[in-house]
Amino acid sequence: MMMTDTAHLTVEGMTCGGCVKNLKAALEAVPGVETADVVLEGGKVSVQYDPTRVKPAAFRQTVEEAGFDVVADK
Repeated sequence: MMMTDTAHLTVEGMTCGGCVKNLKAALEAVPGVETADVVLEGGKVSVQYDPTRVKPAAFRQTVEEAGFDVVADK
């Protein structure tokens, strides 16, 4: 069984369901990401990932490349 970790981000700049869909797709395209849950209200993002394949810093970069800002991560 694969071990996964979960990263939590707070993202600003999402304004609609299309933003949520686009960010979810961008994060889930990152190798090593299992699932990404994106909630428009509050900009909450949770990413389940394989820590042997990807580091959380990649999620910040992906969010920024998608046109949004990470205001907090943990």
